Amino acid sequence: MELGGCLTVSTIGRVMDRVSALCYGLAAVALGAIVVLMALRILSRNLGWELAGLQLYAQALGVWMVFIVAGALGWERRHIEIDYFYSRLPDRVKPYHDVAVLLVNLLMCAFLVVGAVLAMRDFWTGTSPSVNIPLPLYYVPVLIGITMLAVVYVNRILGRVRTAFAGAE
Repeated sequence: MELGGCLTVSTIGRVMDRVSALCYGLAAVALGAIVVLMALRILSRNLGWELAGLQLYAQALGVWMVFIVAGALGWERRHIEIDYFYSRLPDRVKPYHDVAVLLVNLLMCAFLVVGAVLAMRDFWTGTSPSVNIPLPLYYVPVLIGITMLAVVYVNRILGRVRTAFAGAE
């Protein structure tokens, strides 16, 4: 199905699959680095070495790891869903509920992305104490992961709308 120009549903799917794989790769590297940093932290403490900031670097990588995979998990539908209320809705109401929930989720994504951009702007020259990690680096994974999640929600909304109009014909 063509969405405009050369953009098709299958093209979006291929791009999102590749971006998801990249995000998982980055998260795996971050997790490996966290393990190494924390092992160094424990070793340095036991040997009496002063390796300052290892825990702060690990925490920064933890932020990256969590947010960078948010969109990928959404794309693969591997996020947490609580369907207790949804399962009790009449079938004719469920499509409207789906779109309403997706719109609220999309709005929350917009708030997070705008908040991250504003925070990056406000803290553009700031660094974290003692290790001098530039503060904007803490917000980059929010921009990447939550923007990807917003694309997932837009794709699902468009799919629900297409399905609704196809059923109305």
